[in-house]
Amino acid sequence: MGVIKPIAAETALIGTLEGATGWLAQLRETTRIQGLPTRRHEMWKWSDLRRAAGEITTAGELTLTGAASGALEPADGETVALGVHASAGASAAALGLTVKSGRSVTLVERYSCDAGGFGQFHLDIAIEDGGRLERVCIHDEAEEGVLIASSRIDLAGNARLNQVALSFGGKLVRNETHVMHAGIHSEAHLHGAYLLDEGRHNDYTTNIHHTGPGGRTHQLVKGAAAARARGVFQGKFKVDRLAQHTDAKMTHRALMLDDRAEIDAKPELEIYADNVQCAHGNAIGALDETALFYMRQRGIPLVQARALLIESFLVEPLDFIHDESLRDELKARLRERLRAIS
Repeated sequence: MGVIKPIAAETALIGTLEGATGWLAQLRETTRIQGLPTRRHEMWKWSDLRRAAGEITTAGELTLTGAASGALEPADGETVALGVHASAGASAAALGLTVKSGRSVTLVERYSCDAGGFGQFHLDIAIEDGGRLERVCIHDEAEEGVLIASSRIDLAGNARLNQVALSFGGKLVRNETHVMHAGIHSEAHLHGAYLLDEGRHNDYTTNIHHTGPGGRTHQLVKGAAAARARGVFQGKFKVDRLAQHTDAKMTHRALMLDDRAEIDAKPELEIYADNVQCAHGNAIGALDETALFYMRQRGIPLVQARALLIESFLVEPLDFIHDESLRDELKARLRERLRAIS
């Protein structure tokens, strides 16, 4: 297969990555040969990146704050506050983070994107034996921007990952996480919530690969989408033959707040071990009209009643954040967006 004829956004991205190394060099070469992913790519069939970026014609800048170098090695007990902002135009950046053996680290990522922006950010994370990482990803509404945040996490034995994401979507926002899970008493918790105003698009994609015995994974993702908004959930657990006694559970639940909303979900299990406890669940529905009726009977206005019901549904994944002040901040942010949507 020959090299495709690039669109303007692809040309701009390739140009910004001239001389890049590592993941950025791979991104440049893939874009040069294959172009940006479209719905013909299985993992992007509900999030056509090439189409979303089609109006981008110039190079932009992806600005990182809180990261002084291309590789971070936080001290025990340290909180890393990482800001990722995409200006108008096409841009990309990458970063590495290592949680050394026995250390406990908190990583708070805040993503934003200007109108007309197309940013791609990749994070390589290694959590060594006995390491602990609490990771919180906050995607503010990207207006008319496109923002892709991907990560690869290597989880060693006896290590623990607790990841919680909150997203308000954009023209197209995608949070993609790949975990190599060593098992051997290690744990991965990957939770998320998304609330999408009219016309917004959010894609939450995860791939957890259990390679050794005795590992545990728990995933809970909840979302709500308004008219002409689109929520995407793709979750996959792969369990190798050597990963006996794996305990893995995946749950996705979503609310369609309007008949014109769209939710696409694809939970998958690929299991080669025979002594495991693995399950997945997916449920998509509307607000409970009976609960709305009883709240209205008690004098609660319809808009407020809807907001309260949606909040009570969405807030559960945020309860997994250990930092109380950060947890309260995200709940307040969710409440604020609900008032705007309702």
